[in-house]
Amino acid sequence: MPRRVVLHLEHGYWAAVSAAAVLHSVNVRTTAQRAVQRTVGTAAGLLLALAVLAARPGAVALTVVIVLLEFLLEYVVVRNYALGVVFLTPMALLLSDLATPAPAGELILDRATGSVIGIVVGLLCALLVVHDRAAVRVRHALDHCRAAAGRAEDALDHRTGPPDTGVRLRLAEAVVELREADDAAAGELWPAEIDPSELAAAEQHAYDLLARLKHRA
Repeated sequence: MPRRVVLHLEHGYWAAVSAAAVLHSVNVRTTAQRAVQRTVGTAAGLLLALAVLAARPGAVALTVVIVLLEFLLEYVVVRNYALGVVFLTPMALLLSDLATPAPAGELILDRATGSVIGIVVGLLCALLVVHDRAAVRVRHALDHCRAAAGRAEDALDHRTGPPDTGVRLRLAEAVVELREADDAAAGELWPAEIDPSELAAAEQHAYDLLARLKHRA
């Protein structure tokens, strides 16, 4: 089996990982944001990896650096994805070098090429693959919110005591889902064909009902 693949990448899976990371988003807008973060983080991480590899650390020192990078990655990635990639990139390179030593320049070039290919493929997929998932989600969320609002109105109109807590909870969940669905759809190139005033009216009506339910509780 030949060692090298298309474009002479020794680690072709790095391109696949980059594409998957970019596509791990909710819409085109967040995909583009993630692509920028991935690009900036990878560039900074490659410089950091080059500095470490240039020092030619031994196996023990290399292991200590990898453990430190893993700690920093886990600490920052939940707060800032781009900063997480800064530590992820050199860690991947150093692990590869620890397992199969290779010239630093070759590793850096391989990672840079794979990342660029993956990021570009991820962006193209997000832009060219047309689907109606966001629009369908908005429509379902709107229908669900209206249904939950109807149940809340019935509870307020036909009961003298405090309304069922479940009615209020389901309405709150429905209006949150409606807001999240609308935000996700707003980031697509092909917006949902739903009148924004419908969404705004349904959301406002739900909040009014929640206020009345809270008052009756």
